[in-house]
Amino acid sequence: MFLMIKHARKIIVRGTNVMKARADIALLNIGILTSNENATQAQEENRIRANQMITALVEAGIARNDIETTSYTVFPRYTDHPEGALISTYEVRHMFQITVRDIEKAGIIYDVAFQNGANISEAIVFKVSNEEALYRRVLQFAVQDAYQKATAISKVIGVPLNPIPLKVEEIKETIFYGATTFSLQESATPTPIEPRNIEIVANVQVEFTY
Repeated sequence: MFLMIKHARKIIVRGTNVMKARADIALLNIGILTSNENATQAQEENRIRANQMITALVEAGIARNDIETTSYTVFPRYTDHPEGALISTYEVRHMFQITVRDIEKAGIIYDVAFQNGANISEAIVFKVSNEEALYRRVLQFAVQDAYQKATAISKVIGVPLNPIPLKVEEIKETIFYGATTFSLQESATPTPIEPRNIEIVANVQVEFTY
Protein backbone atom coordinates (compact mmCIF):
# COMPACT_ATOMS: atom_id res chain seq x y z
CA MET A 1 0.00 0.00 0.00
CA PHE A 2 1.38 3.42 -0.96
CA LEU A 3 0.63 6.72 0.71
CA MET A 4 -0.20 9.67 -1.51
CA ILE A 5 1.90 12.71 -0.59
CA LYS A 6 0.89 16.15 -1.71
CA HIS A 7 3.46 18.40 -3.28
CA ALA A 8 5.24 20.30 -0.52
CA ARG A 9 4.93 24.06 -0.44
CA LYS A 10 8.37 25.62 -0.47
CA ILE A 11 10.27 28.67 0.66
CA ILE A 12 13.46 29.03 -1.39
CA VAL A 13 16.13 31.39 -0.08
CA ARG A 14 19.75 32.21 -0.72
CA GLY A 15 22.18 32.30 2.18
CA THR A 16 25.44 34.24 2.03
CA ASN A 17 28.44 34.78 4.27
CA VAL A 18 31.74 36.58 3.74
CA MET A 19 34.97 36.41 5.71
CA LYS A 20 38.11 38.47 5.25
CA ALA A 21 41.46 36.81 5.87
CA ARG A 22 45.02 38.07 5.66
CA ALA A 23 47.02 36.30 2.96
CA ASP A 24 50.02 34.28 4.14
CA ILE A 25 51.15 32.78 0.81
CA ALA A 26 52.28 34.61 -2.34
CA LEU A 27 52.44 33.05 -5.79
CA LEU A 28 54.97 34.94 -7.91
CA ASN A 29 54.59 34.48 -11.66
CA ILE A 30 58.06 35.24 -12.96
CA GLY A 31 59.80 34.33 -16.18
CA ILE A 32 62.76 34.61 -18.51
CA LEU A 33 62.59 35.95 -22.06
CA THR A 34 65.55 35.51 -24.41
CA SER A 35 65.94 36.14 -28.12
CA ASN A 36 68.49 35.21 -30.75
CA GLU A 37 68.72 34.78 -34.50
CA ASN A 38 69.38 31.12 -33.78
CA ALA A 39 66.58 29.25 -32.00
CA THR A 40 68.96 26.81 -30.32
CA GLN A 41 71.10 29.62 -28.92
CA ALA A 42 68.02 31.43 -27.64
CA GLN A 43 66.96 28.25 -25.84
CA GLU A 44 70.44 27.70 -24.42
CA GLU A 45 70.66 31.22 -23.04
CA ASN A 46 67.22 30.81 -21.51
CA ARG A 47 68.24 27.49 -19.94
CA ILE A 48 71.36 29.01 -18.37
CA ARG A 49 69.49 31.95 -16.93
CA ALA A 50 66.66 29.73 -15.66
CA ASN A 51 69.09 27.42 -13.86
CA GLN A 52 70.86 30.44 -12.35
CA MET A 53 67.55 31.82 -11.08
CA ILE A 54 66.42 28.48 -9.64
CA THR A 55 69.73 27.97 -7.84
CA ALA A 56 69.53 31.44 -6.32
CA LEU A 57 65.93 30.92 -5.20
CA VAL A 58 66.78 27.61 -3.53
CA GLU A 59 69.69 29.28 -1.74
CA ALA A 60 67.26 32.01 -0.60
CA GLY A 61 65.08 29.37 1.06
CA ILE A 62 62.53 28.38 -1.60
CA ALA A 63 61.91 24.62 -1.83
CA ARG A 64 62.44 23.04 -5.25
CA ASN A 65 58.85 21.77 -5.19
CA ASP A 66 57.68 25.39 -4.86
CA ILE A 67 59.29 26.38 -8.19
CA GLU A 68 57.05 25.18 -11.01
CA THR A 69 57.15 25.75 -14.76
CA THR A 70 53.80 27.08 -15.97
CA SER A 71 54.67 27.58 -19.65
CA TYR A 72 57.57 27.26 -22.10
CA THR A 73 57.26 28.68 -25.61
CA VAL A 74 59.53 29.25 -28.59
CA PHE A 75 58.22 31.50 -31.34
CA PRO A 76 59.69 33.43 -34.30
CA ARG A 77 59.66 37.18 -34.88
CA TYR A 78 59.25 38.36 -38.45
CA THR A 79 60.40 41.42 -40.39
CA ASP A 80 59.03 42.63 -43.71
CA HIS A 81 61.15 42.29 -46.85
CA PRO A 82 60.35 42.84 -50.52
CA GLU A 83 60.30 39.09 -51.05
CA GLY A 84 58.04 38.54 -48.06
CA ALA A 85 58.16 38.25 -44.27
CA LEU A 86 61.36 36.68 -42.99
CA ILE A 87 62.22 35.36 -39.54
CA SER A 88 64.50 37.87 -37.79
CA THR A 89 64.82 36.33 -34.33
CA TYR A 90 63.47 33.56 -32.15
CA GLU A 91 62.08 34.35 -28.71
CA VAL A 92 62.03 31.85 -25.89
CA ARG A 93 59.70 32.50 -22.95
CA HIS A 94 59.89 30.34 -19.82
CA MET A 95 57.40 31.18 -17.07
CA PHE A 96 57.57 29.92 -13.48
CA GLN A 97 55.21 30.07 -10.53
CA ILE A 98 57.15 30.48 -7.29
CA THR A 99 55.29 29.76 -4.07
CA VAL A 100 56.51 31.94 -1.19
CA ARG A 101 55.21 30.48 2.06
CA ASP A 102 56.71 33.23 4.22
CA ILE A 103 54.87 36.17 2.71
CA GLU A 104 57.08 38.69 4.50
CA LYS A 105 59.92 37.53 2.22
CA ALA A 106 57.96 37.91 -1.03
CA GLY A 107 59.75 41.14 -1.96
CA ILE A 108 63.16 39.63 -1.25
CA ILE A 109 62.39 36.54 -3.36
CA TYR A 110 61.11 38.75 -6.15
CA ASP A 111 64.39 40.68 -6.14
CA VAL A 112 66.50 37.50 -6.00
CA ALA A 113 64.77 36.20 -9.11
CA PHE A 114 65.35 39.40 -11.07
CA GLN A 115 68.94 39.69 -9.93
CA ASN A 116 69.60 36.19 -11.23
CA GLY A 117 68.13 36.01 -14.72
CA ALA A 118 64.41 36.75 -14.55
CA ASN A 119 63.12 39.63 -16.69
CA ILE A 120 59.33 39.06 -16.86
CA SER A 121 56.73 39.51 -14.14
CA GLU A 122 53.03 38.77 -14.36
CA ALA A 123 50.23 38.94 -11.79
CA ILE A 124 51.06 38.07 -8.19
CA VAL A 125 48.41 35.92 -6.52
CA PHE A 126 47.78 35.80 -2.78
CA LYS A 127 46.29 32.87 -0.86
CA VAL A 128 45.68 31.70 2.67
CA SER A 129 47.15 28.37 3.72
CA ASN A 130 44.02 27.22 5.57
CA GLU A 131 41.61 28.29 2.85
CA GLU A 132 39.52 25.09 2.87
CA ALA A 133 38.98 25.18 6.63
CA LEU A 134 37.97 28.85 6.48
CA TYR A 135 35.62 28.20 3.56
CA ARG A 136 33.84 25.39 5.42
CA ARG A 137 33.28 27.74 8.34
CA VAL A 138 31.92 30.44 6.05
CA LEU A 139 29.69 27.85 4.38
CA GLN A 140 28.13 26.92 7.73
CA PHE A 141 27.25 30.55 8.39
CA ALA A 142 25.76 30.83 4.90
CA VAL A 143 23.38 27.96 5.68
CA GLN A 144 22.44 29.63 8.97
CA ASP A 145 21.77 32.85 7.07
CA ALA A 146 19.42 30.98 4.74
CA TYR A 147 17.53 29.47 7.69
CA GLN A 148 17.13 32.87 9.33
CA LYS A 149 15.75 34.33 6.09
CA ALA A 150 13.30 31.46 5.66
CA THR A 151 12.18 31.80 9.28
CA ALA A 152 11.55 35.52 8.78
CA ILE A 153 9.50 34.84 5.65
CA SER A 154 7.43 32.11 7.31
CA LYS A 155 6.56 34.43 10.20
CA VAL A 156 5.41 37.15 7.84
CA ILE A 157 3.14 34.84 5.84
CA GLY A 158 2.02 32.97 8.94
CA VAL A 159 3.04 29.39 8.15
CA PRO A 160 4.94 26.79 10.24
CA LEU A 161 8.43 26.26 8.79
CA ASN A 162 9.99 22.81 8.72
CA PRO A 163 13.53 23.50 10.04
CA ILE A 164 14.96 20.53 8.15
CA PRO A 165 15.78 21.70 4.60
CA LEU A 166 14.38 19.83 1.64
CA LYS A 167 17.41 20.75 -0.44
CA VAL A 168 20.71 22.59 0.09
CA GLU A 169 22.73 23.61 -2.97
CA GLU A 170 26.18 25.13 -2.74
CA ILE A 171 26.74 27.97 -5.23
CA LYS A 172 30.40 28.13 -6.20
CA GLU A 173 31.89 31.51 -7.00
CA THR A 174 35.38 32.66 -7.86
CA ILE A 175 37.45 33.82 -4.88
CA PHE A 176 39.20 37.16 -5.34
CA TYR A 177 42.75 36.99 -4.10
CA GLY A 178 43.54 40.66 -4.33
CA ALA A 179 46.08 42.71 -6.21
CA THR A 180 49.55 43.73 -5.26
CA THR A 181 51.74 46.78 -5.60
CA PHE A 182 55.43 46.61 -6.35
CA SER A 183 58.24 48.72 -7.71
CA LEU A 184 60.98 47.84 -10.18
CA GLN A 185 63.23 50.70 -9.15
CA GLU A 186 66.72 49.95 -7.92
CA SER A 187 66.82 50.20 -4.16
CA ALA A 188 68.81 48.98 -1.18
CA THR A 189 65.59 47.73 0.36
CA PRO A 190 63.50 44.81 -0.95
CA THR A 191 60.75 45.45 -3.48
CA PRO A 192 57.61 46.31 -1.45
CA ILE A 193 54.87 43.75 -2.02
CA GLU A 194 51.73 44.46 0.00
CA PRO A 195 48.88 41.91 -0.14
CA ARG A 196 45.29 42.90 0.48
CA ASN A 197 42.83 40.97 2.56
CA ILE A 198 41.26 38.01 0.81
CA GLU A 199 37.49 37.71 0.74
CA ILE A 200 36.23 34.17 1.22
CA VAL A 201 32.61 33.97 0.11
CA ALA A 202 30.06 31.16 0.49
CA ASN A 203 26.63 31.11 -1.12
CA VAL A 204 23.92 28.47 -0.81
CA GLN A 205 20.39 28.05 -2.11
CA VAL A 206 18.16 26.28 0.38
CA GLU A 207 14.63 24.96 -0.01
CA PHE A 208 12.43 24.69 3.08
CA THR A 209 8.95 23.25 3.26
CA TYR A 210 5.89 24.37 5.21
